[in-house]
Amino acid sequence: MNSTGHKGGFLMLRNSSTVSFVSSILVVLLATTIVFAGTTGNLSGKVTDVSNGDVLPGVNILIVGSGRGGVTNTKGEFLINGVAPGKYILRVSSVGYKPVEVKNVVIEVDETTVYNVKLASTDIEMEGVTVEGRRPLIDVKKTASDQTFNRDKIDQLPNLKGVNDVLTLQAGVVKFGGQLFLRGGRANETQILIDGVVANDVGGGGAAAGTSNANELLQQLYLGNATTGAGISADAISSVSTSTSGLDAEYGNAQSGVVNISTKTGAEKYSGSAQFRTDGIGGGGFNDRYYAGNIGGPEPITAYLLPALGVEMPGKISFFMSGSFNQSDGPFSFSTSNFYNPVKRKVRFSGFFGNILNNLGFTYSDRQNNEFSYNAKLTWNSGTNDQVSYSYRANATSSRPLTGAYAYRDRYDSSASSVGLQTQDVAQWKHFFSTNTELRTYISRLEIQKSNTIGNLTPDQYSGVTNFSNTYYRDPNNDGFYDIGSAQGWSRSNTVVWNAKSAFESQIHAIHFLKTGAEFYYEQIQSTNISFPLAPERYIDSVRRGEYPGYGLGRWVSNNTPSRGGMWVQDNIDFPGINIKVGLRYDFFYLGKQVFDPGFVNRYEGVINDTDPSTPFSKAEWLDKNSFGKAFTSDNFSPRLAISYPISERASFYFNYGHYLQYPDRDQYFHDAFYDSSRSIGGNYVGNPALKPQRTVQYEAGFKQLIFEDLSLQITGFYKDIFDYAAFQRLQLSGRTVDRYVNLDYASTRGFEIIIEKGLSDHYSGTVNYTFQLAKGRASDPFVVQVTPQLFGLPRETRLDYDQQHTINLFFGYRVKPGEDYELFGIPIDNFSASITYTLGSGFPYTPFNVGRSLADVYLKNTGDGPYTSQVNLNVAKGFEFFRTLNVMFTLDVTNLLNRRNVNLSAGGFNSVTGAPYLYGDFDPQSPRLIYPWGATKGSQAFDARVPPFIFGYPRQITLGMKVTWN
Repeated sequence: MNSTGHKGGFLMLRNSSTVSFVSSILVVLLATTIVFAGTTGNLSGKVTDVSNGDVLPGVNILIVGSGRGGVTNTKGEFLINGVAPGKYILRVSSVGYKPVEVKNVVIEVDETTVYNVKLASTDIEMEGVTVEGRRPLIDVKKTASDQTFNRDKIDQLPNLKGVNDVLTLQAGVVKFGGQLFLRGGRANETQILIDGVVANDVGGGGAAAGTSNANELLQQLYLGNATTGAGISADAISSVSTSTSGLDAEYGNAQSGVVNISTKTGAEKYSGSAQFRTDGIGGGGFNDRYYAGNIGGPEPITAYLLPALGVEMPGKISFFMSGSFNQSDGPFSFSTSNFYNPVKRKVRFSGFFGNILNNLGFTYSDRQNNEFSYNAKLTWNSGTNDQVSYSYRANATSSRPLTGAYAYRDRYDSSASSVGLQTQDVAQWKHFFSTNTELRTYISRLEIQKSNTIGNLTPDQYSGVTNFSNTYYRDPNNDGFYDIGSAQGWSRSNTVVWNAKSAFESQIHAIHFLKTGAEFYYEQIQSTNISFPLAPERYIDSVRRGEYPGYGLGRWVSNNTPSRGGMWVQDNIDFPGINIKVGLRYDFFYLGKQVFDPGFVNRYEGVINDTDPSTPFSKAEWLDKNSFGKAFTSDNFSPRLAISYPISERASFYFNYGHYLQYPDRDQYFHDAFYDSSRSIGGNYVGNPALKPQRTVQYEAGFKQLIFEDLSLQITGFYKDIFDYAAFQRLQLSGRTVDRYVNLDYASTRGFEIIIEKGLSDHYSGTVNYTFQLAKGRASDPFVVQVTPQLFGLPRETRLDYDQQHTINLFFGYRVKPGEDYELFGIPIDNFSASITYTLGSGFPYTPFNVGRSLADVYLKNTGDGPYTSQVNLNVAKGFEFFRTLNVMFTLDVTNLLNRRNVNLSAGGFNSVTGAPYLYGDFDPQSPRLIYPWGATKGSQAFDARVPPFIFGYPRQITLGMKVTWN
């Protein structure tokens, strides 16, 4: 270790908070009973004699295809933990009794499914019984308002392509722009788990986060590029579970909630599917093409080839693979330019398995939006007490977003281009000590690559100016297009996150179910962001850091290796008549040694304190002058409490309370401190390694009632306070301004949800939910001080931009399986399904313009309501079965069936005077002209008398497709 590293380690021990950090590391290394986020579910129940109701001990319980089973105890009860989510057959047998098989037993993540079984003696004249299982709609011991969409529902969703299509139908979820907001929290507060493994992008604003334009950052925030999980093909999803409160202590770094995506695993028999959908059959549409396929089953070498050679492998190996490819130009295509020349791309992966796939090659020509997803899972069941699996997933995207760059619709080669690749390798091992005690451990590697360019150019290929002046780009013919110079920047980033977890959970006592654990993350964050690539470089650092040295007026470079981790313990105490969860979580965060690098120190000190960066500071001076130098590790405790009070087998009350924290996006810690001494770079901002984690304190109380066997009601009320949001603090220095992240923002959310669910019976199922919420705060995002500095530091909370106070979501599905003898209105029908979804939301807030406003009125932000949003989607499918193994299904999907023009406030173009999109002749409060004229230009947006289309959401889209499944 070099001297810098030694000093850093020595200084760490001098700090009281860091002593606990060192202790924590030792505990992590020594711990043997540790746990991670749930990836499995449980099955419990009781077996009795059908003739007299006596309990039956010693009955064999087998969950077919899962490798899990058990035996009933002296009370006839059984509990089987660690079952992968999915649909199974439950086989129950005992000497002297007729065996019973229960079909369609559904297991969900982090839930205990209850099935009680009655056995008949062999003396009774009856054959072995097969019954259809029905999962109870409510769990009276559940302590929170989790929501789950299983595969049966997912299959019926219109035009399904990914997880977001599922989440938008769940209570408490608001879609604003391209992002999803859970219960009033910011979009990046949701933790995305894929089979229990975190898949979030911790970098922050993405590859655009180093440019000098705060509006670009806002666009990334609202368009969904800031925090997205690895793309999962819809075919690979087994279930999607959303938890917005009452999180177990094992969940950390999540303020608003957790989305747990469970993926499919190969079964004992081969099965697969292939599908194609398009909206271009009639020559119109969005030029949308969607391809998807999957295959799974026993691994052929160990299942067939080796046994044929006389070699028997212990246990069984299965596999599952899926992939999808989606291209679309969207409704606002701009491919009519004479310069239109789509980029030909070859998808190249990363990660261990990705290097093998690269040899296969996959090439496509760009459309406006392109996405390719691939998922693979290989699982070995020992047949006894062990299970080992390896998963690989990849998501490649490229896009040229038209929203926010409408004036460039006919200048394709001059529009911004965004490219991303996200891959993840996961190796996992599970060991079952008994039916209710298991140990799990895994290691994962997540890599996220992003780039933002103009026309797919590198910095040396940009157009530029030859002399330094106040104008870096020019429009000599005044047509609204910069013919000389590139107004945008260039950026590329790479983030790698190594994650190790291990798990032990056990029913240690009849009333105690214990979880305790730890996790550790090591992050490698690298990025280069260049402003005005061919403007004469004025970079003041003597070391030309990052990619393409020598290019750009401004340069922001990150090369940081922070780490974090956590430990927790939780006990689920199941008393007769009441169920209590008590948990405590500990989290720590280490900034990494880069914050003590002399270059970082001097740049930061030069910007913040307006000193000469060429005069270096010693480390001792740095530690004395900056608070984060004395506390460059942080640790926090988060208590959790949840209670359910079953008042019968059909109803219960529940309450939960918890402290949750989340470490800010790494860009907010490490954003490069830079300014040009001769001129101010507009919108420049500085990271702050002294940031504390953001904290949320949340309360929830609710009631669940099973009205009928297939109909349930749930009512939930919630409240949460959010502290220490990162926001900009504006520093007025000599002749310039610099914004620095600090912890000084606050927000709160309160509301209630009503959920009515009808389980599948008589071929019908459905869900309807209503949410009322108030989301208030001082700022909707960290960049408010850059965009509207006069509105920051408000004396009171105002409605946040994404505060949609009323939302209603409805799902209704009808389904008849192949081979079922069923009539509808006297007409025989089978192998058919139809579904409809409906979403209704009140208007998002905006700030009305008042011609005679007083000074006090300046603070009346977001007091108006924009137009409400409404959308109906339809899916109809009819299949034809061949040979009882092949099913060919034709599908019709209609998105926005009623063709409603839903106003998208996040896209701009909204008139604060009229409360509607801009029209020719409107009074324009943001222009020196009083009347909004023909051909007016607002920023880079060119308008005419027509309403710009990008202000609205997508119009009606009709998609036809075919799906072939076999098993």
